[in-house]
Amino acid sequence: MSARYLVVDGHSVIFAWPDLRKQHDRNRAAARKALAERLQHLHDTTPWRVTLILDGKLGTAIASGTRKPTDMVISYATADQTADSIIERLVAASGVAPEILVITADEAERRVVESLGAGVASPSWLREELEREGASFAGDLERVHRSARWK
Repeated sequence: MSARYLVVDGHSVIFAWPDLRKQHDRNRAAARKALAERLQHLHDTTPWRVTLILDGKLGTAIASGTRKPTDMVISYATADQTADSIIERLVAASGVAPEILVITADEAERRVVESLGAGVASPSWLREELEREGASFAGDLERVHRSARWK
């Protein structure tokens, strides 16, 4: 199975999810970190290779240090670019646009990335995917726990 790439327009998701939007109103960095943590689970437990793109004008990087090729990517736009422009360049230059699914609520961004050959899904689809994978993971843990009890 070939890798599937999930490119997330971070602030589009933050503003679409009421819990993260509320958190963002109080603490922008905490909202970005909460989204990154949820996406990290998806990246680590599914075939999705996740890239989170955030507008950098609003803060500094969540994490720094040496990155391994298998790590989730978190990228910040600089003051002279936007998350949308980074996503568009990434899709256009990837060579694997049909394997990319971009998560955004921005209608103009949706049209651009679709014209480049990538798929598009909404922030609500992403929330459902996280819930499905969370339930699947919990079920796997319960099955392991039950089988370990009987050994």
